[in-house]
Order: sequence, then C-alpha cells, then structure tokens
Amino acid sequence: LGWTGDAQVFAGTAAYNRNVALFFTKWLRDLASEQTAEFGVPHVIPNILGNQEGAAAWSDAAVIIPWVMYQTYGDVRVLEEQYESMKGWVDYITSRCGSNGLWQTGLQYGDWLALDKEESADRTGATDKYLVANAYYAYSTDILRKTAGILNYIEDVKKYDDLYVKIKQAFNEEYITATGRMVSETQTGCVLALYFDLAEKKYRKRILESLETNIANHKNHLSTGFVGTPYLSHTLTENNRHDLAGILFLREDYPSWLYSVKMGATTIWERWNSILPNGDFDTSGMNSLNHYAYGSIGDWMYRKLAGINQLEPGYKRILIKPQFIKGITSVEATFNSVYGDIKSAWSCKDKWIKVDVEIPANTTALLYLPEQDQPMELGSGCYHFEYATETSLEVDRFTFDSTLKEILDEPLAIEILNQYSPELLNNPMIQFAYQLTINEIIASAPSESEQLFKMVIDTLNQSQNEVLTN
Repeated sequence: LGWTGDAQVFAGTAAYNRNVALFFTKWLRDLASEQTAEFGVPHVIPNILGNQEGAAAWSDAAVIIPWVMYQTYGDVRVLEEQYESMKGWVDYITSRCGSNGLWQTGLQYGDWLALDKEESADRTGATDKYLVANAYYAYSTDILRKTAGILNYIEDVKKYDDLYVKIKQAFNEEYITATGRMVSETQTGCVLALYFDLAEKKYRKRILESLETNIANHKNHLSTGFVGTPYLSHTLTENNRHDLAGILFLREDYPSWLYSVKMGATTIWERWNSILPNGDFDTSGMNSLNHYAYGSIGDWMYRKLAGINQLEPGYKRILIKPQFIKGITSVEATFNSVYGDIKSAWSCKDKWIKVDVEIPANTTALLYLPEQDQPMELGSGCYHFEYATETSLEVDRFTFDSTLKEILDEPLAIEILNQYSPELLNNPMIQFAYQLTINEIIASAPSESEQLFKMVIDTLNQSQNEVLTN
C-alpha cells in the first residue's frame, strides 16, 4: 500500500538515494486527485482503503513532500502545482480545531509503533496523539506560509503567518508547562517540540534535558516510532548532542537500526523487532520485513555524518559540514544533484584527518572542515585537505553503558573514587549496584555523580589508549 505517512518520513532519504522527482510529481498528482474537502488527504495513495478522515503525519505528506522536492531539485513547479492541495490540507485541519485553536479530534496514528507503550495493545505510542497532530499542524502551516511567499501569494503569506503564530502559542499553552516540562516527556514529544521549533526559547534547555534523561532511562536506546525516528538523530546533533546520536546509530542490540542487520536483514523492517533475538518472527501482527519508514535515518547520514546539505533550493549553493562520531573512522557519500555529483569523504585515523570534497559546475559551497574554526568558500572543483589531530574515533572500552562492576574491576578506578568519593566505595549497598550501568546509576544519583563518573571513564580510556599506543 502507498502509505502517505511512510512516504512523508522517507522522502528526504529517498531524494538522496535516487532521483525521485518524476516519481513524486506523479504520486503527488494522484494524492491531490484523491483529496477531498470532506475527508482531507487519504492514508494511502492510491486510496484503496476508502474514505477516512485525514490523520496527522500521514496526510501531511501533501505539504511536506512537495517542500522536500523543491528543496532537493529547486523546481518551483512542484509548489505551483501542489499549492492548492497543500493549502487544502492545512485548511482542513483548521476547520476541525476547537476554541483553543488546536486539532484534538478524529483518528490519529500518533507515534506509530513506538516502543514506549509496550504494556498496551495500542500501537500509537505513549506520546499524546494530539500533541503529535498539532506539532504537524504547525509544521505544515510553517511550510505553507513559506511556500506562499515563494509563489508571491501575499494575502496567503499574511494569513498563514498569523495562523502559525497562533498554533505555536496554543501548542505551548497546551503541551508545555510554565516551567518548561512537556505534557508528554517521551522521546518523540521532546523531539517534535525541538525539531519543529515549537517550544519557546526559554523552555528548550529543559526539554533537551528531558530527552537526554529519557534516552538514558532506556539505557541509551531509542523508543521512537514512525513519527519520532526521522527527527531524533537530527534533533540531538543540532542541539550539541551529536555524540549521543552516534551512540544510538551504532547500537547493535534491540532496539536499534543495526539490530536488524545483525539478525540478517537486507531491508528495513516495519517493527524494531520484526524478528526476535531467538530468531522467531514477532507474532503481534502487522510485521512487514520490507517497510522503509525507519530507513529515514539515511537523511541524517547524508546531512550530518557526510555533511552534504543545501543552502539554496536545488543545491545551487551547498553546505559541506561533516561531523565525526565514535566508532566510525571514515565516511564517503555522493549525491547526484541537478548540477552534478556532490561528494564528501573523510577519514580520521592515526592522528590524521583527510577530507575530499567535490563541488559541481555552476555552484558554490561553504565548507566546514572538522576541528577547524573558520569555514571556507569553494567554487566548483575537487579539493583535498589533510591535517593532524589528537582525536581518536576508535570505540572506547569504557562508556556510560559499562556496568559498575566493569568499572570497579579496574584498580585505577578504585584509586580515583577513593580520592574523590570514598563514601561511595564504603557504602554496603554498592554490591546491589554492580550490574547496573553507569547511566542507570547517575539517573537516580546526585547531579555531581555524572561528572565524577565521566572523569573516571575518561581517565580509564586514556590509560587504555596509552597502553595500546606504547
């Protein structure tokens, strides 16, 4: 089935992997032809399921995918052709809002197949379904007002600018407390508030902390579904937690992207555990082994790991900004833009960084080299850079996911803890914490414990690296 939600969350990755301009042009025409004022945008295109009321994230494909296509290919015709459909979807939501200006009715999929509501047969996840709906309402309205500006529809710019401001205000009043606490402090709830830029600036720090805490409480694993997963890694990277995004990306146990790879998958699964650790198939139903929504991580891989981004629609002006993560020592990516191939490749090995960049004809680029302060302007051509570094991207032996016993098995750790926190080692209850990870311990310990264990872990890893080097 041509599920609109899956198409929407994967469109960015699809555009990096292949030239999908013609495919989505045709598919969006089909979407517009199936769209009605009474039911909005169907959940699948072609609409073989019959009329159902439109649902957030799924029906928002009408707005988000044209925008992704415009940003990727720079062809304004997709916005011109789809504008009435885009506008129709936002107006459909508005017509169903209550007196508080929010959409809180109808069928909603929520954060579909999220893992934070496992005790229930409900597949919509723990994030408030209408928080998801209104986050997307705001996001689509934001895109629509920008589209109106590009197409010079002046009256619509004013109309949807005003609407966007009202939605954001209502969202903050309904879903964020006066002290910055989310009504749904799930990973997805926090991600949507941050990535869609819905939370007021004064609340962002606390919401990010809530996201970090939630991830730590899940032992540094994701718990997101179809809605939160596409934006989780982007949100972490863009809020100075690229390190944590890297940890989630390289996880090999359930739930993670590499869990399925370790279980023999060659396609993306519908569920994080479509095949169980013992090799059995999940029997809870709806268990496709070729269901690409979670493959949306590809967008982050291109944009953040390889660092290929557009500064202008169609990549007329390019941003190259690769970012390192522990556990990956080299990355190479090529994107075939409308101007030609854009290439970004880097390696960080043996205290040496190498970067290769290719910029196509008739474009310019802004390049941020890793560990260099100032960006540089590039014209078309091929470029090579190399320089020394003290950075090692090899995986550390000790991390916050190490157990307390693994840490205390090291005499150096005992020495440090005896110096800075002797009461910890002398506590008779410590024996019951041996199998807990450091993340689990600091989640319920005083805030200063995180800095203490960070010092211990960093010192142990430094000592280990010195031994290996010598």
